[in-house]
Amino acid sequence: MNRGERLRLAFPMCEQLEQISDHFRACGFEVPDLEMPGLHQVEDPLECGYSFEVFRLDPADVGTYVEHAISHLGVMSTELLRESQSEVWRPYTFPFGQYPMVFAAPRGESFASLSSRPHVSVATPYPRLARQVFAQRGMTVEVVDVSNSYTACLLGLADAFVDRLVDPAPMLEHDFRVLEVLEQSRLKLVVNRALGSRRRIAIQALVKCLEDNQPEAPDPVEIPFEVKDEFAPGPYLEWDNGSGVGNAKSDVG
Repeated sequence: MNRGERLRLAFPMCEQLEQISDHFRACGFEVPDLEMPGLHQVEDPLECGYSFEVFRLDPADVGTYVEHAISHLGVMSTELLRESQSEVWRPYTFPFGQYPMVFAAPRGESFASLSSRPHVSVATPYPRLARQVFAQRGMTVEVVDVSNSYTACLLGLADAFVDRLVDPAPMLEHDFRVLEVLEQSRLKLVVNRALGSRRRIAIQALVKCLEDNQPEAPDPVEIPFEVKDEFAPGPYLEWDNGSGVGNAKSDVG
């Protein structure tokens, strides 16, 4: 088999790497231990005449490698695709790896309270998305480009943050709340747009196999929104669990 009959596949070193690997294993790929660097050979898993060279990449770099044909295809999340502005074909969406992109701040803050300040700084690993969001809302903010948005807010570098919400526990632990869900981040199979017809046939076979072996989608992430006190039952209100109607009740014995 000559070199032209191989497809190079980039996997992101991200939280969903094992889920991605398992999905490809269900399609017949003998996915190796990707903790080891370099190209790993997978011989014709789809029985379509093409073998694969699988390798790992930083998640933010996958689109660039695919757009420039260093890798023929890869897996990348939509918010990173937006940041890199990579021009790639996106033929498949994975059922896992879907997370809300949120605008969050310390509990008690709101759009109104932040807008009233003369200077607002927002921490994020996604500066392009953040600038677009606040420009659309007519808010002038300083966007602080950092990898860890939680730490930036905790230490006073920023007033709020824009980030993926993967696990709500750190937000709750540090008393942050979501002010708005901006969009949903999704994992995509991304493919170089200039592939020849034979390689496109192999990609179509891969997409069909991914669809046929698609795992069940996980439960959505629970979003810790900021809840105003007036929406919670007060000290003199007893809720009727049967009808959902509140009845006034005195605390006098």
